[in-house]
Amino acid sequence: MTSKRLWRNDEFDLTEEQLQIKYSVREFAEAEIGPHVMEWDEAQHFPKELWPKLGELGLLGVIIPEEYGGAGMGYVEYANVIEEYLGSAVLLV
Repeated sequence: MTSKRLWRNDEFDLTEEQLQIKYSVREFAEAEIGPHVMEWDEAQHFPKELWPKLGELGLLGVIIPEEYGGAGMGYVEYANVIEEYLGSAVLLV
């Protein structure tokens, strides 16, 4: 099955599914992490209440195969998750 490419940079294109993941993570990071990032950073604290939310979005074990309880995504999806998760939170500081 071939996915239509929607996003392009000099290196590669993202599929519709990859873009959906990217935007979902950005939305989550902006809503759940960004408003608190300075406080959590200064306290060197990451709230355990976020772990279940990250799990519901499939953001824990992104590259772990589904048969082992992971999301079964690839490294492009993983890189997008990290980029949006960290990037969105940092940009809100």
